[in-house]
Amino acid sequence: MNNECITNTSLGAIRGFTEDGVDTFLGIPYSDPLSSENRFCSPNPIQPWSDIIDATKNGPIPPQRPSRLARVMGDFTAPYNEDCLTLNIWSPSAKKENLPVIFWIHGGAFVSGSGSLDWYSGKSFARNQGIILIGINYRLGALGFLCHPDISSGNQGIEDQILALEWVNQNIKFFGGDPKNVTVMGQSAGAISTYALLANKKARHFIKNVIFQSGRFNSFETTDVASEKAEKFAKIAGVPVKDLKTTPLEKLLDTQSSLAKEEAVFASTNIPFLPVIDGDTILKTIHSDALNGAAGKRIILGSTHDEMHAFISGNTEIENASQKQITEVFKRELGDNWEMILQECRKRAPYATAMEILSMGLNIANFEGQTAKLAVNFSEKGIDTWLYRFDWKGQDSQFGACHCIELPFIFNTFKEWSPPMIAGLKLSEGKMLSYILQKTWATFAKNGNPNHDEIPFWPKISEKKCYEIHWNKYIEVIQKFDA
Repeated sequence: MNNECITNTSLGAIRGFTEDGVDTFLGIPYSDPLSSENRFCSPNPIQPWSDIIDATKNGPIPPQRPSRLARVMGDFTAPYNEDCLTLNIWSPSAKKENLPVIFWIHGGAFVSGSGSLDWYSGKSFARNQGIILIGINYRLGALGFLCHPDISSGNQGIEDQILALEWVNQNIKFFGGDPKNVTVMGQSAGAISTYALLANKKARHFIKNVIFQSGRFNSFETTDVASEKAEKFAKIAGVPVKDLKTTPLEKLLDTQSSLAKEEAVFASTNIPFLPVIDGDTILKTIHSDALNGAAGKRIILGSTHDEMHAFISGNTEIENASQKQITEVFKRELGDNWEMILQECRKRAPYATAMEILSMGLNIANFEGQTAKLAVNFSEKGIDTWLYRFDWKGQDSQFGACHCIELPFIFNTFKEWSPPMIAGLKLSEGKMLSYILQKTWATFAKNGNPNHDEIPFWPKISEKKCYEIHWNKYIEVIQKFDA
């Protein structure tokens, strides 16, 4: 039997429930309501309320179609609605003050996912680690990132995240959290979002520490490119751009799917909508702004061993790629260094298949390479930075240590995930790795340093050495390269 719990905030009272030592609040609105009438508009802070808000059930997820990685991660069903800007809070029931906070931003290529999925429950963090975890919803796809002079400046989804951060800064103390100790943790599109938040002069002040998981940090487009894409989107929908404000939601979602197919490139992780360098929320100087925004903060960042397997494994066309196609992909993705990197990939795995070679090269271009470069850049700025790689893979899975593989371990939510990418998991083994990984993230959120007595010493990157911790059945720290 769940017990009711009520928290009084400066905005009004919120009703949640207590279960297994955790106070849970679901579907808390942090914005005034959204609808087709204010579609593509910036969010406005929610106004105070007089009645008690019922936060015992999840709110609707952002409108979306099934993820392209459903065959890898498994799928989910949940009602969606344009009025989706809510957040979930999991807090230890014991009456404590100034608890560290993890602010979670989900991935999904900016077109799918939700912070309120059972996949991302913060119950384990709260119960086992004494951490408050917050999961947020933000607008996705065209609703979150369409940019055109006739309709929107873009970045509605990033603006949503900033507003959610501001809400947490003003209200998390009522749930026992420390507003001055908020670690932002993002994966994939969530990591890209986190990078944008670090670069934003308003958002960065709400952030103490950062965890980047599997980010691609060059994933921003100009207003010109975004406007051209918006015009193409409107053409597919069969309406003028300005009429997208009143186009039925289902038609918008179908158009997103069509646009993604038209924009697809052989052996690439194409994302139909990206954050936009709009000169306001995101500036042209985003990369230097992110480095400057990280000053005084501490950083964990990393990727998985086989990120790209999730996107290309099982694709017959890619598995049968010719040497010419492989060469063309390396030229396209890796620029002037493509030949050297191709040779290195073949050296690493002389008997690799075409798919495996493409996976390695694309991982270097999109995840591993960008992550390592950013880690060094942070370190050179004097920012305490720790680098990791997640290596665990399901013994019965074709996807290896693929994109998203770490998420069930981060949240200790194995039962909530469908089996494809974790097929063959021994639950006892998984829970042990999950416990250690979660404790490491929690220790970092508490102390600004991930080290504790249950892992090998994990040095931060120095001027001379770059170390990397590898998460697997056996955890090890290696010297990756000279920094």
